[in-house]
Amino acid sequence: MIYLLIGISILFIIIGFLVTERNAQYVLSGYNTMSEEKKKQFPIKSYLHFFRNFHIILGASYLVIGYLLFLLNVNIFQVFLPLYPVLAYLYFNRKSGKFLKQQTP
Repeated sequence: MIYLLIGISILFIIIGFLVTERNAQYVLSGYNTMSEEKKKQFPIKSYLHFFRNFHIILGASYLVIGYLLFLLNVNIFQVFLPLYPVLAYLYFNRKSGKFLKQQTP
């Protein structure tokens, strides 16, 4: 279980660094289907900064909190493993909506 925790934590951190301005048009869902005009209006640099920070914090906090829960109570740890990323991505989805609102109509 600890290896799973470490692997997923590293994966989240890697995702934060893999998506760049150069490959965003290919890998970011929603952005890759925008017209060129909308892509020019979208604040991609600030979005990617938010995206990177989110994934680094997610990976680090997932590892630290998960390890502490593993030491304290394995049952809570088992609930934490799938639930924390889901809740984190719900937060991410809600907060990233502000970038769409920054576009001019």
